[in-house]
Amino acid sequence: MKTKIILGPPGTGKTHNLLKLVEQELARGTPPDRIAFVAFTKKAANEARDRAMKKFNLEEQHLPNFRTLHSFAFHQLGMTKSEVMSRDNYKEFAQAFGMDLGSVTDGIESGGVFTTDNILINEVNLARMKCLELEHHYNSSNLQDVSWHALLRAQRALEEFKKKKELFDFTDMIDLYLSSGPVPKLEVVFVDEAQDLCRLQWRMIDKIAQDAKQIYISGDDDQAIYRWAGADVEHLINMPGETKVLTQSYRCPIVVQNLSQDIISKVRNRRPKSWRGTNKQGLLQYHSYPQSVDLKDSGTWLVMARTQYLLDEIERDVRLQGLLYKRNNKLPISPKLLNAVNAWKRLNEGEYIELPEVKSIYSYMSTEVGIERGFKQLKTADKEKYEAEELVMHHGLLVSGRPWDVAFDKVGNRDREFLRAIESRNTSGDTEAKINLSTIHGAKGGEADNVMLLTDISRKAQEAMEVNSDDETRVFYVGATRARETLHIVQPQRYGGFII
Repeated sequence: MKTKIILGPPGTGKTHNLLKLVEQELARGTPPDRIAFVAFTKKAANEARDRAMKKFNLEEQHLPNFRTLHSFAFHQLGMTKSEVMSRDNYKEFAQAFGMDLGSVTDGIESGGVFTTDNILINEVNLARMKCLELEHHYNSSNLQDVSWHALLRAQRALEEFKKKKELFDFTDMIDLYLSSGPVPKLEVVFVDEAQDLCRLQWRMIDKIAQDAKQIYISGDDDQAIYRWAGADVEHLINMPGETKVLTQSYRCPIVVQNLSQDIISKVRNRRPKSWRGTNKQGLLQYHSYPQSVDLKDSGTWLVMARTQYLLDEIERDVRLQGLLYKRNNKLPISPKLLNAVNAWKRLNEGEYIELPEVKSIYSYMSTEVGIERGFKQLKTADKEKYEAEELVMHHGLLVSGRPWDVAFDKVGNRDREFLRAIESRNTSGDTEAKINLSTIHGAKGGEADNVMLLTDISRKAQEAMEVNSDDETRVFYVGATRARETLHIVQPQRYGGFII
């Protein structure tokens, strides 16, 4: 089997290059069902499949092997969804054994990176992903706040629960496939975001590709920021095979490229690689505190921090300024409410609005405040558009002309205050959020015109850096290279941070 490794620095289009190779294989006549495209996330796998379907006029069933590794194992084993641990199952487990799991991310969208707020369950799963015995993992991980006996009890409790319920978790799927799953008849295997794969997942890649003629491995060891979730970046660093480095970034301007090279050069264990930035000079600015960054500047914004709590203060400032934003790619206010407010304004300016907009407006009005608004009458409406006069005359709308915050009495105070702040500075009715607040890990793969990078890190991360700084260096390298035009670096505000 021939192995080709494609190393793609930030913005060089490594996934795009991998997809072009998929198209080349299909164009030369390789049967679609003999091609596997294995991605770390469901989104990436679906993108590759959809692109191939569109270009070669294929149906989904023609590309059965375009999947995440967990989905691949699931289908090869002939499993059903009822056999797989869900969030509800984890909640049931936690209640049965007196554990507090907090929030649960079950890994469906993120390549099987399973997390909870419970350190015991996280460490049990991490040991399995690293292919380590639990005791070995415990002794080598410096888990100062975790008792060995508590960790062992958690492991036994989880295994007992799964056995009783006849359930499998995401790691079980791969274990089961490695021990009993069939080897598919494949000619070519593509692996995307290889730097994020754990040791257990690499073993599955080996099994899937063992009879293939060619395997393409795409990734970037410099962007390996999931070691905390078991990622085995050393496997990619040490992998033999023909290697191609993509050298032209289509994202990073010159100043960002230069800075990023200074950052990543401090990593001791990596594959050396050089690449060029765009033909734009770009802008690099340093700030003593985050409030000195003007987020009202034009273009899109990505505001990143090492951990979620560091974003809370930024979010408060953004709300007070009336800036529409997202946090972790989600609006902090219902899009339905935003659209209803804008529709109400248009209605009172004499415009016609669509029936769904009318229904949204009525849904924020109660009938218990002495004004009959007649929402029930609209259920039989057969028109597509309405104006204010018609709604007042025939559909019980008695508050036409009043401000939305008077008419929409069901809107909570927090949303009401935020919307008023937005109105005070934005009269255009724009509902597009140009600011996204995110952890650096959450922003991986993203980009924006302007990046604001907070350099504070936790005390635990600071202690880890004193032993080995490679992981944190990679994290901030990823953060810095999200910028298309301007990079704003905010110096540490607390006891320590990453110095750029």
